[in-house]
Amino acid sequence: MLPREKFLKGGVDSLSDTDLISILVGSGIKGKNFRTISLGILKKIKKNIKGSVDTTISDLTHIDGVGSVTAMRILSGMELGRRIYGLYTGQTTLVKNSGQAYEVLKRMSNLKQEHIVALYLNSRFELLEQRTVRIGGVDSAGLLPRDVIAYALERNASFVVLAHNHPSGDCTPSNEDVLLTQRLKEAMDIMGITLLEHIVIAKDGWKSVDI
Repeated sequence: MLPREKFLKGGVDSLSDTDLISILVGSGIKGKNFRTISLGILKKIKKNIKGSVDTTISDLTHIDGVGSVTAMRILSGMELGRRIYGLYTGQTTLVKNSGQAYEVLKRMSNLKQEHIVALYLNSRFELLEQRTVRIGGVDSAGLLPRDVIAYALERNASFVVLAHNHPSGDCTPSNEDVLLTQRLKEAMDIMGITLLEHIVIAKDGWKSVDI
């Protein structure tokens, strides 16, 4: 499914980072599709952020298939996000309990499709990244522990908070929610990562799944 189709069907939360860039890129060039171009842009931006280097028009136009107009579109989108939400300002978000996790994720209550989201935290409980790990129902076959753990290892996270929404409006954890939590905790304990919380978010509020 194309990114624009995914956006219309599942909303902006259903899009990956590459999908978001793809929508800004619009189209590819002969010999390179828009996904390949978008992936190149995303890799460059992430590399610059990790190195605390600003991304410039020149950085992006050196990527095959990216012209000055597309580069300006990408950089304008980044700057708009920075101004509105204070991204990359060095502000630290602490998540030490389910209440703080809910404050970060409460807009999930508006999603019409079930999403599973992970918050990756360092040893000081500072938020490293928020990541959608699955879109769809919580079931023992659909979400594997490695789907959550692999990125925790990549980010060197010490703690993980898992959350998912109940579009039905009832935040009461189901039996599947409990089973999933137990499986994830056991797998993460082996890897030296702590599953701090698993919360269910809905229109009627939120509840923690017993760990």
